[in-house]
Amino acid sequence: MRDILVLIITAVSVLCAIKRPWLGVLALAVFAYLNPHRYAWGFSTTLPLYQVVFFATVLGMVLNPSDRKPFPWTRETALFVLLLVWFAITTFLTADFPEAAREQWFKVMKVYVGIFPTFWLITTRERLRWLVLVIAGSFGLVGMKGGVFAVGTGFSYRVWGPDNTFYGGNNEIALALCIVLPLILLSAREAGHKYQRLFFYAMFGLSVCAIISSWSRGGFITLCAVMVFMILAGRRKWLSVPIIAVGLMVMIPNLPEEWFARMNTIKTYEEDESARNRMAAWRYGYERALRDPVTGGGFKTFLAANTGPHSGYFGMAGEHGFVGLGLWLSLIFGTIIALERLRKRVLLLEEILWIRDYARAFQISLLAYAVGANFIEMTYWDLFYQLVALCVVLKVIVQEAASRQAAPIYIRKPAT
Repeated sequence: MRDILVLIITAVSVLCAIKRPWLGVLALAVFAYLNPHRYAWGFSTTLPLYQVVFFATVLGMVLNPSDRKPFPWTRETALFVLLLVWFAITTFLTADFPEAAREQWFKVMKVYVGIFPTFWLITTRERLRWLVLVIAGSFGLVGMKGGVFAVGTGFSYRVWGPDNTFYGGNNEIALALCIVLPLILLSAREAGHKYQRLFFYAMFGLSVCAIISSWSRGGFITLCAVMVFMILAGRRKWLSVPIIAVGLMVMIPNLPEEWFARMNTIKTYEEDESARNRMAAWRYGYERALRDPVTGGGFKTFLAANTGPHSGYFGMAGEHGFVGLGLWLSLIFGTIIALERLRKRVLLLEEILWIRDYARAFQISLLAYAVGANFIEMTYWDLFYQLVALCVVLKVIVQEAASRQAAPIYIRKPAT
């Protein structure tokens, strides 16, 4: 029955993508982040449903040229393309493990290519609002499910994400939820009805519970950072702090002793085998980057150390050298800075003041990504590149509004 339901969702998504291709972007977000097919039990779990929806979206773009705009060349899209080109260079010219590198390159290209329709098709506030709602709702539903499980079991068991996805592990789903928390609050703020707002607030609270019950140390540190960012950026700091304090007072007595013992290993990481293995992986990434500072060792170079990168920063440096690391860091922190500039620029454009809230939410999500990337390899997550694409959408909207405001007004003289 679940497989049939997934096929129905896919068929509807394909039809919508062909008729209204921007709806295909929303459907791609559902399949990338909610992963409905991973909750089925039969044949649909192995079908390439994301690719089917993607090709339907491309077909819709071809059949409906008026629904798309020209590709927006901005600083972010230029870095996006340069990073894609650099990955190809390090894969096909300098990889330590050519076959494994090519296989990983194809996987990463699927992520990159899947983001491109956003640049062409998400062109208005309404479309942007729906995409944010879909991203927040897709992860938020996973967070609600995990949060209910966490509360029902007294936080005694770990929360996991959908199997065979970027976000399947306990660390991965915890960090993904941390990144999406600002988008959930933004969705609550944008909701037009009281009950819709309450739903998103419940989603936010249960997602926090899911993060805590993931037993992820990196997730817990990132959650603390996100909460600080949101309090500092919030309009009602006087209300946020008491709510969080009450929540902690209720939650802490109900957490098991084993949870506290695991979190305490953050302070005694020298004695923790997992932390030692992680630091050994970081050391290899740094040393591999020093050996070939320009190109690194290509995808999967960490196979030489029988480990994974365990860090976005050391992973990028080891696999793609300091050039790749510089491009990636420029994309992260350059986008954060660009969003701050947008917030200041729209003060002169009253018709799009709403962008300030969107830009702030995207900033905090990117900061959460930057913090979380210290703990696991998040370098190739589609969620990160989606956030960059959302920043580009905001830039285009601001540029169009500024052009309208600067356009001269011609008044026809009355006939004499």
